[in-house]
Amino acid sequence: MRVGINYPWIDYGWDFGPPPEAWVPRDRAADWSAARRRRIEEDFRAFAALGFFAVRWFLLGDGLNYGTGEYAPRPEGGDWIFDPLPPEHPFHPRLLDDFQFVLDLCRSSGLKLLPVLLDCSWCFRGTPAGARPEIVKGGRSGVIRDPSRREAFLDRVLDPLLDLSLSRRDSIHAWELMNEPEWAVRGFWRRGRRRTTGLGGMKGFLAEGARRIALRRLQDGTPAFPSSVGFAHWDTLERWDSAGLGLTLPQFHYYAQGGRPLPEAAGECVVGEFASAEERAWPDLQLCGEAQTLTNRLECIERKGYPECFVWSARAVDRATRWTEVERREFAAYSRGSIRALSADAEPPASTG
Repeated sequence: MRVGINYPWIDYGWDFGPPPEAWVPRDRAADWSAARRRRIEEDFRAFAALGFFAVRWFLLGDGLNYGTGEYAPRPEGGDWIFDPLPPEHPFHPRLLDDFQFVLDLCRSSGLKLLPVLLDCSWCFRGTPAGARPEIVKGGRSGVIRDPSRREAFLDRVLDPLLDLSLSRRDSIHAWELMNEPEWAVRGFWRRGRRRTTGLGGMKGFLAEGARRIALRRLQDGTPAFPSSVGFAHWDTLERWDSAGLGLTLPQFHYYAQGGRPLPEAAGECVVGEFASAEERAWPDLQLCGEAQTLTNRLECIERKGYPECFVWSARAVDRATRWTEVERREFAAYSRGSIRALSADAEPPASTG
């Protein structure tokens, strides 16, 4: 089984593109960017050395730096109004420059990238960042719900990223449109004032994004990379008809929801997130009397037949994450064992003559 790592952000919502000037003044931006890139290079070298095959990383997150100042979301009539940035806005070339840097780093380090365009919080009601009304988290669901805004956003943001990805095809594992979109949809699981998107609008956005990903083809006509969505629960794959949306890499996240065991793998479905910490006990391990360690969780996922999974996480600080030297050693040992097993499977049988 191949294992990747969720990065998933350094500074949530502004890892790609220019930082908000209120936080990083323009005269310091170049030094800030250089230091950031050195940090990313160190992290990627460490990921490759441990044996991870891919890195899953949120690009725009909640949209914090995609539209600040006069372009930030604005409250109006109880809703938040937001228009995609104009084509000539300087955000776009900076986004592509940062993305190209990461793709080139993947090529040199031997890793693959699983870029995640948006997080569900992109669609939450707008929240000014502290005392800064010109910096707004969320409030951007208009590009999901409204077909004309959706088209403009995908034309100006997703299409250029896909074209750049095609030019560096070997650096891309798959393209993910949104992380856990269920949390953004009104009434899907439970009511919440933060939710601003209807199911129809969300599915329309995902289907259109998947269509655009499928348009990128290799010379032989095959799709250049799979399309995916990081669903928060395996049930959503069927309830939203993942395949009918055009998504070609089924993915869900497992945190022992409802105390239910990890389901058996179906086809090429992957586990895009699972906790590295003992935040919630896994029933599969409890039944066998096994400790809730990272190694045992990896082996459980492998036994269930999944071809790949992504550990949560290298950078997030939350109750689901424990990424200390203990976990790093555990994963390195697991990775070495997996490589040996794959090598043994590939060897021809010994001659008996």
